[in-house]
Amino acid sequence: MATILIVDSRPADRQMYVTLLGSFGHRLLEANDGNEALELARTELPDLVITDIIMPNMDGFTLARRLRSEPLLAGVPVVFQTAHYLEAEVRRLATTSGIKHILGKPAEPQEILRVIHDALKQPVAPSKLPQTGQLQREHLQLLADKLYEKNVELEKANERLRNLSLTDDLTGLNNRRGFMIMSNGLLKFARRAGHPLCLLYIDMDCLKQVNDAYGHAEGDIALTHFAHILTETFRDSDVIARMGGDEFAVLTIDATESNITGIQARLQSNVDAHNLITVRGYGLSFSLGVIRVDLNSTFTVEALLAQADAAMYTHKQQRKRPA
Repeated sequence: MATILIVDSRPADRQMYVTLLGSFGHRLLEANDGNEALELARTELPDLVITDIIMPNMDGFTLARRLRSEPLLAGVPVVFQTAHYLEAEVRRLATTSGIKHILGKPAEPQEILRVIHDALKQPVAPSKLPQTGQLQREHLQLLADKLYEKNVELEKANERLRNLSLTDDLTGLNNRRGFMIMSNGLLKFARRAGHPLCLLYIDMDCLKQVNDAYGHAEGDIALTHFAHILTETFRDSDVIARMGGDEFAVLTIDATESNITGIQARLQSNVDAHNLITVRGYGLSFSLGVIRVDLNSTFTVEALLAQADAAMYTHKQQRKRPA
């Protein structure tokens, strides 16, 4: 499998690639901009770089030229990704620059896999990108025009930012909206490729008691600790989210029956270990609902969540019954 560097200023866009490509066993690296990407590429020597065009500090064109100028990185193929409304202009400049592969944003999973497969099969001849004055002027003009457009869009988007956020502010996990977007994409991909999926719905049992006994600030600490346990338990390719309050969901790909049993045991073990080493006057506990996703069904993510939530409630009630 390949080592692939994803360069994008939007964490949610990077996570989509991590989730998709990680399920195929690729090793994923992430960078926020061209400067970070260049430093990471020098130490990790990736097999492929996928980069956005317009980013802070160093744009995609500049990053591609810098990579070509370094002997150890000159042969690394580069894939540009850009918004669909920019694609025609970027494709013209990219062709002039020697970049063969371009992905629109957003791109369908199958298109991403096709482009990456082609790029990895066609290594770049170690040569510098052309630096003609005309190309440089066109490149700078394109960036200037689009940066102005992006600033105008950003001012409008700021009014909607809270509602459009994909990340839970407290835990750093996906929020419900982020989970729905990521999971819908993963579900489409799994149905096309035949990869088994498993959905877990998890309730952190102790939140109300912690809030009542120690206050809501301590309840927030408990939630962040539990979120950290989830990230330690599951893979980068799994979609993990805080759905609201004390409820969490995880959509995991390539989960066999034995894997699911192992995942549940690992989660319980990690919670037990946390309770042993963390002395806060209370212990974390959880109730869990697990369902295997039937890829031949037409269930939506919302319907699957309802099934997993019902399974979790059943587990919670069973745990309350006296032995």
